[in-house]
Parts: sequence; structure tokens; C-alpha cells
Amino acid sequence: MLCISLALAGGACGADDELGPRSASACGGPALGIAEVQGTGAVSPHLDRHVSVEGVVSWAHAETLGQAGFYLQALSPDADPRTSEGLRVILPAGADSPAQGERVRVNGWVEEIAGVTALGRVELLEHCGSSQLQPARVELSAPGELAAERWEGMWITLPETWTLLDTSGLRARGEVTVSSAGRRYAPGHPLGERAEDSPAPLWVLRGLEARAFDRAGAGLAAQRLWLGARAAEIRGVVLSGSTRRLGTTGVPEFRAPPLLPPRPPPRGSLRVVTLNLDNYFAAPGTRGASSALEHERQRTKLVAALGQLDADILALTELGNDASGGEGVPASLAELILTLNAGARSGDEYQVSESGSDTSDVIRSAIAYRTRRLRAPGPARFASSPVFRRAPLLQSFETEARRFTVAVVHLKSKLCLAGESALGSEGCGAAARQQEALELAAVSSRLPPGDASELLVIGDLNSDAREAPLAELRRAGFVDLLDTVPLAERYSYVFEGRASLLDHALASAPLAARLAQAQIWHINADAPELLDYRLDNPPDAYQPDPRRCSDHDPLVIDLEL
Repeated sequence: MLCISLALAGGACGADDELGPRSASACGGPALGIAEVQGTGAVSPHLDRHVSVEGVVSWAHAETLGQAGFYLQALSPDADPRTSEGLRVILPAGADSPAQGERVRVNGWVEEIAGVTALGRVELLEHCGSSQLQPARVELSAPGELAAERWEGMWITLPETWTLLDTSGLRARGEVTVSSAGRRYAPGHPLGERAEDSPAPLWVLRGLEARAFDRAGAGLAAQRLWLGARAAEIRGVVLSGSTRRLGTTGVPEFRAPPLLPPRPPPRGSLRVVTLNLDNYFAAPGTRGASSALEHERQRTKLVAALGQLDADILALTELGNDASGGEGVPASLAELILTLNAGARSGDEYQVSESGSDTSDVIRSAIAYRTRRLRAPGPARFASSPVFRRAPLLQSFETEARRFTVAVVHLKSKLCLAGESALGSEGCGAAARQQEALELAAVSSRLPPGDASELLVIGDLNSDAREAPLAELRRAGFVDLLDTVPLAERYSYVFEGRASLLDHALASAPLAARLAQAQIWHINADAPELLDYRLDNPPDAYQPDPRRCSDHDPLVIDLEL
């Protein structure tokens, strides 16, 4: 038994004499029940009073809350179902927290901190042994609902099916976001929550360590951190029921199904792939890769993905609009195509043919194609209109049977610049994107009759299906080729736990009738960031494979031409 007196005048640990500290102990003495401290209301009935409590440490990871401390659980629960049996204890700076499972006695003052009852200004922390504490099993009355006061500070098990929605805060804050109602979609998505809906609230799991996943190895860690992965239960201490935060007491056993390769194209079809390259520049800089090694790793992952997609036409966006790499194309595009061709089968090399340039932004779009199955009667050309933030790139193609045109589009992003604020659900730049869509429809109407009737508009529209740009293009007669993809799989980007379909493939009605199949290869949007090319990730996490080669998923369109 170890007794530590922190600031107790004449405390029960005893004063020193010539033989050392006396062995008197306060363990097992009179104490106030934790449920009595918590009470049944929002504020403790013992607020600002000095009390003594005993219990078992349920979570000793409370430093993630910004203050050293731990959570204490009652040895024997009371009979009142309205009161919590857990309590937060805040320790003085520099004090060591006891370990999980230790039985302790604490003297301190009852406080309310951010709506949570706690024991602060601790004067005594006495170690009284250990206990085999088990979490309480809690069945949620409704998806995601938990009475704040009933479970505040308690160690519980929630036996729901939990879906992993967001891991972006894992490294910085040791937290992930989960839901008991499955994947969540952005408001503009067909499955997104409308204002009248009552979606299940999200839960934030805190106290997780990225290295706990890292130790499982890159393969298993990726499976556990893949968005959409599911766990049969989660276990932890309720940090706050009102804001749905749970301090986890172990690594949740999330599991995702294995990542499958894209389906092969139907026999005789022509494959078009679009991918946002996530700021791929020829040289390291302020965007994308920040060093030569990161640049090499980024290129390796992109080439692995594009090689496996095996497209006849590549419609690329977010490519560096950098110095010429020869024949008038940017250096970033020339380098990428050179690397792709170095590993291609004879006859499967890509070619680029452009006329003019787009100097409106530091990034641009590009088209590359294989000459084995089609030819370009002329070079690609940029649409000339000041309306476009980044000009669409159009290229006509001919096969043995027909002629068609591909327009690669990258509309204004939703990023709010300095001084901007998002108005409405479509985010910053909504009006600009709508005008760009209207101008795109006008550009398509001015094409030669053959090109206009067989037109594929593809790329990053930074807009979801129910947002204005898509509505304008549908009104102009374009058909959404991704309508054949199951709704739950119809996303290409995830932001703050909400899945969006920002990348699109639309076609004029005659070309849409030639659709063989459409798919979205979910190698990026769901992938944890620890798998990308950046050097601040765990050393063994990087793999020269397609996973997390970008933050957008590629779209795969197979046409019967």
C-alpha cells in the first residue's frame, strides 16, 4: 500500500518522525459516494465542497484533455439509475497519475468544468490496492443517444455497430470520429441529411495513439483506419455525454473489407479515367511534395494507380502549371507521362498533344491518350473565357466507328479565402461554380455539331449532385454517367467525416447511350493519411502502391465506341 500526501495539513498518511512516516491509512474510511457527488442534475449538489471519495481508476489518459488527471469509478454502484458512478479527478501539475485498475482514495474540492463535474484542488491521493473493474454495458435508447448525467465520467461499453468516419485528428489530437448510424454524407449528396432529418449524432473517441495503430503494421493499421471500417463495440470513459466524447481505454477493433482492384473493361470498350492529382508539380514547393524524396514517392504512387487503371484516355486535374517540359506541355505532365510510358507495354504508351495554354492558375488540367485504339484529329485546346478559374481542356478523338470529344473540367474550389465566409450549404465560391457551369454549357453548345452531340464532360467539379453546377449541366441536356453506381458508393472525397461526390462524368445523350459501365475506385477518399507520400508519416507506412496517391478517388468510365 502506498500513500501520497500532496498538500494535506495533518493528513491521514501521518507526519514524519524519527522512524519515518507513520503507517496510518485513510483507505476504507468514511467517504462520499461518487454518485452523490455527481447528483441527478446538471450541477453537482456538492459544488465547492471539500469531499473524500474512493474508487477504481478507469482511465488514466486524461492528459489529452489539457490537464493532468484520471477518471475514477465507484467500487459499488448505488441503486439510483439517474446518477453516474464515474468522476473526473484533476491533479496538480507534475503529479503522477495512478494506473488503470488501481483503487485510490482522493480528497479534494468539487468543481464544474465546461459542464462536467470534477474533483479538483486535490489534497490527498492514497493508493489502496487494485481491483478488476469492468465497464458497464450500455444499450443506446436511440442511435447515438446517451443521457449526459447518467453516464458522465463512467467507463462503459457501447455494443452498437460503429462506423469510422474521420481520422484527420488522430495524429494532432489523438482522436477519431465515429457514428452508430453508418457513413455520413454531405448535404449536397443524394443520401445527405436534409434540414428536416434527424441524423444520429457523431461520437469523438479521444485518447487514441497513432503509434498503437502503427505497431500493428502498415497493412493492419490501414485496415483499422480505413474510413467506413466497422467495429462491433467501442469501450471508453464518457468524457461528456452532452457533446458525445469518449475517452477510449483500448484500440477499437475496426475492420474494413479488403480493397478490390477496379473491374476490367468490357470487351471492346474504351476506358476513360479522371483523377485529381492532389497538386502534382515537377519540383517540390509550397504545394504538394515539399522535398525531392516526397516528390519521388508521390510520383511512384500516382504511376502505380494510373498503371493499374489501364485507361485509354487520362483526364487529369490539379497538375502543376509549371515550366515547359517540351512540346509546349508543362514539366509536371511531361515527367508523369515519361514515367508512365517507361513501364508500359509496347503500344500502350501515352501521348499528349496541346495547342495554346492556360495561365489563369498555378494548377491546370491535362489529357493523355493511347494511339493504339484512337487518334486525335487535332490538338487539345483550352476553352477561352474569363469566367473559368481554370479553363476546361477539350480534345476530340476518333475511333473506327465514331468521333467524340472529352472536356476535362476543374471548377473553383470550396476553399474559403481570406475574408470569405460560406453562405449556404454549397460553401465558398458557390456562385462562381454555378457561373462556370453555365459557361461550360454555352461552350459545349458552340462546338461543331459532331463534337457537341458526342461530348464527355469529366473531372473535378467541386460540387455534389444536388448542387447548382450539376443542376445547370443537367438542364443543358447532360446525363450523369455515375447514376449507375450504387448511391452508398457514389462518393469521391471525404471532408470532416462527410462523403461527397465532387468528381463527375456527364455526357451528351447520344454518348451516354454508349456507357458500358461506370465505377469509382475508392483508393484515396477512405484511405488514412498515414499511407500517403509524406515523410512525417510512420517510416513503415509508405508503400509504393495506389492507396492514398491523392485525396480524391479516380472515376472509371467504359464506353462502347
